[in-house]
Amino acid sequence: MEIKEMEVALFCIHCNDEQDHVITYINNHISRIECKNCGHSVEIKVDLLKEPYKEVYEKIVHKPAEITEEYRKDLSRFLLSLPIRIIRKPYRIYRYIRQTRDVFKTYNKKYRK
Repeated sequence: MEIKEMEVALFCIHCNDEQDHVITYINNHISRIECKNCGHSVEIKVDLLKEPYKEVYEKIVHKPAEITEEYRKDLSRFLLSLPIRIIRKPYRIYRYIRQTRDVFKTYNKKYRK
């Protein structure tokens, strides 16, 4: 799970003019739009508890097909990369959990004032 910000020019109804706005995304879902000129913001509730489940579900569902395709393409390369992948996986899971926890903390502090 990750937070991304994008700057775009939108029409602000408070400034009554086109101004730069910051759009904040959480996993490709818009969670906040804020005018950089007047500071007016619109928040859109994102259900953070559902997002990790969706991600994990997608990974679990698609992984068997990915592995099958990899070993059909090049079996020797697949077998050689397997031990490294097995060693790296716990670290990748740890990084994912830490990143998700940081998103929860940031979302709760920054957007739920």
